[in-house]
Amino acid sequence: MRRLNITRLALVPLLALVTLALNSAGLVVGMTYGGADSHSHDGLASSTDSSSTSITTFVDLLSSNERFSEFLHTVQRLRMVIPLNRVRNATLLVPTNEALRRYRKQHSGDTTHINGAVYQGVSDYQAWYHLIGDESIEPEKLVAGDMVWETLGRLDSVGSVLSSMPDDDTSDDDKDKDKDKDKDKDKEPVPWIMLKTQISHDDRVLANDVPVFAQNYSCTAGTVYLIDGLLTIPPTIQELLQQQPQQQHDLSKDSFGDRASAPSDSSEFSSIERLVKAAGWSHILDMEGDGKDAKRTHTLWAFSNQAFAADFNYAERYYLMYGPEFTKDDDELHKEATEDTRRFAAAYISPGSISIARLGKGEHKVSRFDGGPEMTVVVVEEEGADGGGLGARIDGQPIGTSDIVARNGIVHGLDKVDRPDDLLFTPQKALIGLNATMFVRLLKDTGLGDHIDGTKPDRKLTLLVPTNRAMEDAFGYDLDEDDEGSLEYGGSVDNVNKHHEGMPLSPIYTEGERLLKRSPRERQREWALYHIAEGVHGIDELAENPLLRTKLASEWTDNKAQVVKAQVDRAYSGASSHVSFNGADNILNEPLVIGNTVIYLLSSPMSTPPNMINALVQNLDLSLFVAAMGASHIVDEVQQEKGVTVLAPVTNSLTSMGLVWSYLSLPGDIDARTDLSRLVKSHVLTDIVYSDEVPLQNDETAGKVTAKTLNGNKVSMYRTPHGMYVIPEDAGSVSATLSRQYPRRRYARGNDAISRLSQISDSTDLKVSETDILLRTGVAHVLDHGLILPSNVEITSSKLLRGMKAHIFADLLERFNLTYVLEDPRAAPSDGTTARSSDDIPDSDGDAAIGYSLLVPSDKTWRENPAYREFVRRDRDEVSVYGDEENPWRNSTTADIVHYLDMLVRLHIIPITETGMHPGASDGHNLPESKLMLADRKTYPTMLENVRLRAHEFATDRFSVQLDNVPFYQSPGGAPFVSLATVVRSGYARTGAVFEIDSALKLPPEDIGGPGGWKKFAWNAAVWLTGIGMGSGMLGVSGYWVRQWWTRSDYQAL
Repeated sequence: MRRLNITRLALVPLLALVTLALNSAGLVVGMTYGGADSHSHDGLASSTDSSSTSITTFVDLLSSNERFSEFLHTVQRLRMVIPLNRVRNATLLVPTNEALRRYRKQHSGDTTHINGAVYQGVSDYQAWYHLIGDESIEPEKLVAGDMVWETLGRLDSVGSVLSSMPDDDTSDDDKDKDKDKDKDKDKEPVPWIMLKTQISHDDRVLANDVPVFAQNYSCTAGTVYLIDGLLTIPPTIQELLQQQPQQQHDLSKDSFGDRASAPSDSSEFSSIERLVKAAGWSHILDMEGDGKDAKRTHTLWAFSNQAFAADFNYAERYYLMYGPEFTKDDDELHKEATEDTRRFAAAYISPGSISIARLGKGEHKVSRFDGGPEMTVVVVEEEGADGGGLGARIDGQPIGTSDIVARNGIVHGLDKVDRPDDLLFTPQKALIGLNATMFVRLLKDTGLGDHIDGTKPDRKLTLLVPTNRAMEDAFGYDLDEDDEGSLEYGGSVDNVNKHHEGMPLSPIYTEGERLLKRSPRERQREWALYHIAEGVHGIDELAENPLLRTKLASEWTDNKAQVVKAQVDRAYSGASSHVSFNGADNILNEPLVIGNTVIYLLSSPMSTPPNMINALVQNLDLSLFVAAMGASHIVDEVQQEKGVTVLAPVTNSLTSMGLVWSYLSLPGDIDARTDLSRLVKSHVLTDIVYSDEVPLQNDETAGKVTAKTLNGNKVSMYRTPHGMYVIPEDAGSVSATLSRQYPRRRYARGNDAISRLSQISDSTDLKVSETDILLRTGVAHVLDHGLILPSNVEITSSKLLRGMKAHIFADLLERFNLTYVLEDPRAAPSDGTTARSSDDIPDSDGDAAIGYSLLVPSDKTWRENPAYREFVRRDRDEVSVYGDEENPWRNSTTADIVHYLDMLVRLHIIPITETGMHPGASDGHNLPESKLMLADRKTYPTMLENVRLRAHEFATDRFSVQLDNVPFYQSPGGAPFVSLATVVRSGYARTGAVFEIDSALKLPPEDIGGPGGWKKFAWNAAVWLTGIGMGSGMLGVSGYWVRQWWTRSDYQAL
């Protein structure tokens, strides 16, 4: 298009006079007036006299009509007359007087876009915007369709407009030459502000949304059109982008849902705005700053947030929009992120104002902002329901909305964003987009950068990445060599001991000292490796196989990969599955996939698995097992063992052992400590066995995995659809069926209960209630109930008495030569024991005893027994016992006291015979459960002849024992006789059971011969019966004699 033609100003005064004269007569040369309210295309075309040869200027034309007076007055006040008179071949849009008054009323005090001189709210900067410098636009062009025009409004001051015009005395040829020189000297485009004319839906011509009247005027300088409003300077590109409201998009597939767009932005084009700012080119958008680009026009090929989100995931978008900001503290990462952002953003910025309408149909080349390869714009004619129009693409990307005029350029809206070939997104860039730069830097500093930098794209990995905030909260900002507290591997040993004050734990500074005293950088590397897992693991796969093998395989695990335990929660129907790793929540709706790498973003870091003590004490049900390690003095040994599996029994399983646990936990007892250490070691396997390595048994397969324990016994494991189970393999290793005081609730009574119990006891499988507690040296599984009792832990009745601290009962057994009841009758007597005969085992059936169960009163109960107190007094040759002068046994003989105590002890001993045993019920070493456990309403023999005891289950697994077939009252009117004791605790040895009772049983009356004996009772009964009989007889005889006497006294002799 041709630029301005300037003529001499010598004729201006004369023309003005002529114009005024004609105007007074109601005539204007070269002009045709139409209705001012006509807005049709035809009106525009018919209102112009194309044959006019007037030589007036725009000022002359404005002066010729009162309807232009307000605008002319404004031009004069703004001192625009002289430069406006010099304009040629242009188009002037003049607001009517009414429109100008309306504008001033609506915008009083509004100083927006004011630049230069101002008169009544209108600046010369704004007034020049009404002058289109392209050409004198004919009405046919205005109605032909949308078009963008260059105005004489510039981004710089008004002086630039004056300086761009040649002097008055310069010939036209010289002017054209000077113009060409200027173009060669400065090839940069002049920063003209663009104006867009378009056809509205109701067929009106609009100039920047201001209606253009059909009436127009011609003069030598160009064409004048009346408009129904004052044109305002368009907003800047940034303001224009922010005016576009955010549209509602389907972001359900986005990693962050409604956070898919830029944070705190509400405009539809906030992404491109943030992208340009991230590239450091915000002055292109807002014209701020002193850079030369701030005062130039640019074209922005703006993609919407929806288009950006359609082809770029959250991390990729945030890397481009925020990567330079996220990496500002890391020079290496910041440089790469800035280069990528600028390379991407430059493809959507072109210098100058490029209009699709001005380009026209065809293929055009446009420049990139960074001077890179030119982009191709293809403009075609499109047919549509609205009559068609121009359609365009830039490098294949469709342009949905074109030619949006801004103060400092033009904006085109793109419907699609293509991935550039020269921009490769790697896991490292995705992590930066997720604001996990600290994790990225840690991997690079520890030599693990090749896992994320894209150099090995075929490697399949899953990254568990904490955010920067999470790492700062956990470790602080600095992760350098001087940070001794950062990324602690499992916690310090001092902290371990603090959890177990009073237990004999010792720090692990022996064999594991070298491992624990690694440098901070080594610990950081191990921590980082623990957050990298082999393979690609999606949520569905984690739901089926929740264990991830990480890259961390240290000496602690015997070079076997450490594991991360995932938990998938799908409790909420229709919502995304919630995933956590070792308790650290994943905050992404869906994992992020970059090539062969899957990324989960964690709300907190995962600590590497702690040592065994720290891991187990977190479960209160395992605290007693941990205490057992300390009590047996094997903490160091167990914790330093590399590559182990712990089968941890819960506290209830240990305490349910009753007297067995009381014995094992005896402080200072060498035998107890040895047995306890063997018990603990039998629960520690020498191999790492995770739950997913245990075979699944079904109808087709019956596999299992077997491993050896630190104690030497073997243990097998298998899985079913109902859970995981443990089988003690060794013949001497049994589940803790006997370890519980009363291990199973019985639902039948008498012999039926024994039968059912025998069936249950055949299974020694232990169910696992919790799998895969991660340890620094391996893994732990929690046993739901029961425990493993190895064969080399021999529990005898004498050990149970020691656990009960029943010293008096044990002493009495020794005094009365009854210690053989503590041994196995099936074995040869040990040296020093008294040989026993069948007479020592009274049994009505004559069966030999195979073991003995003991009912043991506490030492306190014995001390309260008068006979025992007197026995002790005489045994110690004490003259008297304070407070015991009224002891009823004080005048008894020693032989009577010894006999009484011997009988009392024997009353508390229950022989176990083979009567009623199933063939094979005994394994030759341990007695069957049915012979050891009490049953409701069952009677048991004692070592007293013809004396039996009966057990009663008065509550679930709560028993009492009393003499069988003994009357409550021994004689009429006598005191009640009660011989009853309640079982408090119990324990099971291989030769019998020991039951702790709350009181001693009383001997049957006939065994004492005292006042309440059976013989005395029978004698008294006989005497009473004899006396009653004799008395009745004498009374009868006496009555008969009296009657006879009385009768005879009434008769007289004949």
